[in-house]
Amino acid sequence: MANLDIWTWLAGQLIVGAAIWGGIRADIRSIHTRLEHAEKSAEEAHNRIDRILERR
Repeated sequence: MANLDIWTWLAGQLIVGAAIWGGIRADIRSIHTRLEHAEKSAEEAHNRIDRILERR
């Protein structure tokens, strides 16, 4: 009986660990996506500023 309890506990810990790991990976992926959008937006803003400055 105690052996079954240990295996059940271990299985639960593995499931929880996998869920946490998946959440962390999803957060990192989201951060990378937002960073790419911010970099693209900054580059476009710099290009607009450069075009404005070239007109003067």
